[in-house]
Amino acid sequence: MKELLRKPGPSVHAFITVDRSRLVKPVLFLVVTSLIYSTIEHFFHIEQGYIDMNDTKNSAVSLISNWVQNHYGYANIIMGVFIAFWLKLIYRAHYNFFEILILLCFVMGMAMLILSVFAIFEGLTGLHTMKLSGVVGVLYCSWAIGHFFDRKRVVSYLKALASYLLGMVTFSVSVILLGLLVDFIKH
Repeated sequence: MKELLRKPGPSVHAFITVDRSRLVKPVLFLVVTSLIYSTIEHFFHIEQGYIDMNDTKNSAVSLISNWVQNHYGYANIIMGVFIAFWLKLIYRAHYNFFEILILLCFVMGMAMLILSVFAIFEGLTGLHTMKLSGVVGVLYCSWAIGHFFDRKRVVSYLKALASYLLGMVTFSVSVILLGLLVDFIKH
């Protein structure tokens, strides 16, 4: 984890090209860190005040959103597919899609740990820091992704931020559209 915080680009690059036994397996890392966050969030009831879908309890959009909220590990993997698509498109990288997914598993896993620290802080102090944690998480992900592709150019970090945000938006819109389609089919 220390290497992923200090030097995410070289650490993940070495994992992909040199020594895949050096770091924990990427999907397992993402699922475990998401489980850690979910446990902390559940223990402190952190997101109850931020997400309110009471008006649409029986809608498919609400059901899918609840699934995403209750299964962060799997949802992060699915969201990673959307982000990887945008990274591949924007960077025109020589890395293949699965190598980009490996990068995202590590980066998003670290973001889940960052959210966990903020959640513990909020749970213990009562200070509402989770909105800030989202910003810090996105900034870390953008920095880590930019660091992986080309850490010497500022444009790399801007491309990373754009790809990450576009991936998150595309994922969110897809969830909403899927829910609306299911509701339309049911009626």
